[in-house]
Amino acid sequence: MPRLAVATRDDASLPASVDVVVVGGGLTGTSAAHELAIAGRSVLVLDAAAAGSGASSRNAGMVGRYLKYSFGELMEARGLDTAKSIFGEMQRVYEECIARIRDEGMDCALRMQGRVVGAVSPAHRERLYREWDLRGRHLGEAFRRLDEPRSEIGSRYYHGGVHIIDNAALQPALYADAMCRRAEAAGATIRSGCAVTGYVRERHGRFRVTTEHGNVVARDLIVATNGLTDARLPAFANRIAPINALMIATEELPGDVIASHWPQLRTYHDNRRNSNYMQVSPDGRRLVFGGRTGLHRSPTPQAAEALREEMIALFPALREVGLSHVWTGRCAVSADMFPHYGVSDGAHFALGYCFSGLAMAPYLGRRAARLLLDRDEGDSFFRHGALRPMPWLARQEALMPVIMRYYRWRDRPAPLAA
Repeated sequence: MPRLAVATRDDASLPASVDVVVVGGGLTGTSAAHELAIAGRSVLVLDAAAAGSGASSRNAGMVGRYLKYSFGELMEARGLDTAKSIFGEMQRVYEECIARIRDEGMDCALRMQGRVVGAVSPAHRERLYREWDLRGRHLGEAFRRLDEPRSEIGSRYYHGGVHIIDNAALQPALYADAMCRRAEAAGATIRSGCAVTGYVRERHGRFRVTTEHGNVVARDLIVATNGLTDARLPAFANRIAPINALMIATEELPGDVIASHWPQLRTYHDNRRNSNYMQVSPDGRRLVFGGRTGLHRSPTPQAAEALREEMIALFPALREVGLSHVWTGRCAVSADMFPHYGVSDGAHFALGYCFSGLAMAPYLGRRAARLLLDRDEGDSFFRHGALRPMPWLARQEALMPVIMRYYRWRDRPAPLAA
C-alpha cells in the first residue's frame, strides 16, 4: 500500500450535538465541511478509517473533464445544447479544482502537462478522432491527433491517439491531506476511526447519528461516503455500486527508460471502458500504472502480478522491473452513470462519481453544502432529489468481474501490423 500523507485525527471524545454531521472524510466530505464551517456552522466529519484514506487518496491522480459518457454520446442522446451545457459544467468543475490548488497554495505536486489517450484498435482510433473533433468544434477544447503515438508514448500497443493539451496531474494523497487541513483550518472537526453505524431522523427534524463511540445529534446531515457506502446507510447503499480500481508502482526506473517511454511526462490511458492508465510519479522515478478495474476485491499478489503482466505487454522493457507498491481505491457508480448531489428524506448527499471524483468530489461536496445553506448557485445537471435505485445484480460485488470481463472482451485490442 502507498504511504499516505493523510493524518489520523482520532480524538476520543464526541460532542453531544453539532449543526452538521458529515459522514465521510474524503474529498467530498472535507470540501462540504469547509464550506459549512466558513458559513459559521459547527461541523463534525466522521470517518470509519483515516480521513482521506479511501479513493480520495488512492486514485490515478489524473485531473480532467471526463464522464462515463462521451460528448458525442450525450449529443446523440440529449441534443447538442444539453451536451454543451453538461460539458460546460465539467469545464467549471475542472477550473475550480485547479484554481483551488493554485490560489490556496496546496502542496500536492500539481502538473499541467496534458494527457495522451491511445486507441487499441483502428475502430477505437476512428471513434476517438470523431469524439475529439466534436469536442474541438463545439467546446473549443485544444488537442492534436497522434497518428504515430510512439512520439508520445514508447509502446507499439496503440493504433493512434490524441494529445489533450489542458489536463493536469497531482499526488492524490497530498491533495486529500491538504483538503483535510483546509477544512480544519476553517473550524471543522474531523474524527477518524469513528464509523457511523446508522442514523434516524427524529420528529423535530434533527438527526440522531449513531457511531461506534457514541451518538451525536445534528440539525443536518451530509452523506459523502461514495464507494464505501454500505448497509449502515441503507437509504443510500442500494443507490450505488462499489468498484475497486487496482494500481501498482514500479521500483525506481533508469532515467533513459523514462525518457524513451514517456518523454513528456503526461498522463496516459486508452479509450476502452476497462482501460489501462498511467503516469510517471511526481518525483520522475517510477511508473504508476492502473487497470483491471472491478476484477479484484483486494490487492493480492495474484492481482498485482496480473496487472504487472498487462504493464509488461505495453512496455516489454519493464519485464525485469519489480513493484514497490500495490493498492486499490474503492470507487462507485450510480445507476445512470452520472455523479449526483441533492437531498433525500432530509439527508443531503454527494455520491456516485463514476471515476471522475478527483475534480468532481470537492465540487459536489461544496454544492451539497451550499444546498444545505440555501445558497446553491443556480442550476446544475448533477443536482437530483434522490438517486435512482441500482439494480440488484449491479450491486453484487461478486458479479462485477463478470461484467468487467465482458467489457474487456468487447474492447479487446487489435494486434498492430509487424
